[in-house]
Amino acid sequence: MDFIRVKKGKNSWKRYLSSFIVIILFILLGALPYAIISEWIVNTDGNPNTYYDFDKEDYVGLNPLLYFALMNSPFLFWLLGLYIAIRFIHKRNFKSLITPNRKIAWKRIGFGFIAYFVILGLTSIIDFLLNPGDYSLNHIRVSDFFILFVLVLVLTPIQTTCEELFFRGYLLQFFGKWVRIPFLLSLIVGSIFGALHFTNPEMGYSPILIGADYLITGFVWCYITVKTNSTELSIGAHAANNMLLGWFLTMDDSAMGNIPSLFVVTNINPAISLMWIIVSLGLFLCISLRKYKFTRL
Repeated sequence: MDFIRVKKGKNSWKRYLSSFIVIILFILLGALPYAIISEWIVNTDGNPNTYYDFDKEDYVGLNPLLYFALMNSPFLFWLLGLYIAIRFIHKRNFKSLITPNRKIAWKRIGFGFIAYFVILGLTSIIDFLLNPGDYSLNHIRVSDFFILFVLVLVLTPIQTTCEELFFRGYLLQFFGKWVRIPFLLSLIVGSIFGALHFTNPEMGYSPILIGADYLITGFVWCYITVKTNSTELSIGAHAANNMLLGWFLTMDDSAMGNIPSLFVVTNINPAISLMWIIVSLGLFLCISLRKYKFTRL
């Protein structure tokens, strides 16, 4: 069974247009809780350091843990929109965004998570040993880190899985109706994934190099999905990436906010960061394809 060229359900371009509209509506709906709660806090807490920044188009001064929770809440709506679109518009199993097989291979998701977590952890440790001055222990309360640990453990897999199901599932299957070359298909959808991260605060360090980071990441995870015939490995890897960063590494101008991670990266070198991303993704790509490469009949 082919994950990209789905046979089950109704998958005409008209249904994709309808489902895309539904998904976008749910994404917009999901932004309301964050906006409403943040606005209420700004208007009632009496803190002049909490306000809406029109330049950044975001609320600043919120409790970092609350900010993290609120920023992840829209993904619950996004997931609901995806579910409704697939089940009731495309009339197929929601699992079809993960695998074409009868059951989800949880061991494959676990492998993707552990493999990428270890790779990313090792490259981070090597970078620390080479550039110890770029890292410092974050001065945080144990209770704050415990709350962060739980929030990352619960919310981050929802956020990353939602993105995987949309980009590596829904969009890959849509463009895969016409694009049959794995490299080109991965480049198209990976570029969409990367481009939608261009508004992240990290882009301020270097639009070109950080932008390349997002584009390469998007491409590699798409390519692995196409070549292994499921999103399971990328679901695991994406969760590992964001969870490791959430627990252990924070920096100024991060999309996650000023969360109480264990360590702070104080000197960001975009070129070195891109180099480590290429190394990490390259290793993960080789390991993944060696173990799970899918051959179409």
